[in-house]
Amino acid sequence: MTVLGISAAATPNSRSELLLNSLLDEFSKTTRDVKKIFIRDLKISFCDGFRSCEKTGECKFADGMQVLEKAILSSDIVVVSAPIYFTSVPAKLKAVVDRCQLYWARKNILGTFSTSQKKGIFVSVSGRTQDFNHAETIIKAFFSVFNIKLCGKFYLPDTDKLDNTQFVKAEEDVKKLVTEVEDESNC
Repeated sequence: MTVLGISAAATPNSRSELLLNSLLDEFSKTTRDVKKIFIRDLKISFCDGFRSCEKTGECKFADGMQVLEKAILSSDIVVVSAPIYFTSVPAKLKAVVDRCQLYWARKNILGTFSTSQKKGIFVSVSGRTQDFNHAETIIKAFFSVFNIKLCGKFYLPDTDKLDNTQFVKAEEDVKKLVTEVEDESNC
């Protein structure tokens, strides 16, 4: 089993990335292969709506999306971890999601793209808001293109007010997702 962690944190050691690390460390105890990709390190061009992908099945941009595609397609479980910026995912992650028009076109227009069923987890933190609905909708759309079922989520609101003890508890709590996702009856 291969687990891919995708960090959308803008900086290393942010709270969303620390939660991702805790979760991936827990997966590494029961899984053969755990990988991590940092969206901040990938060059991702913005989709410009040119729509040639709908005709050719190819994107005109050659960039970090090909790295991400390969990693997703070779994984059984995909974990996305992102902070909330103004009720949504960070812009660079949203650019990744927008670039999935290519895979949507291959799947729904050209009929040339299908993947095996995968499991997905979304981990998110927010400094103040407790509303993760908009971000979850975006992640579900991203997952759907790759045939990933959202099987677990962990949301940590009000991180601006958390002390270290509370955050350490959250790092332990996020690890429970491993059991939930590995339990076939939950997903």
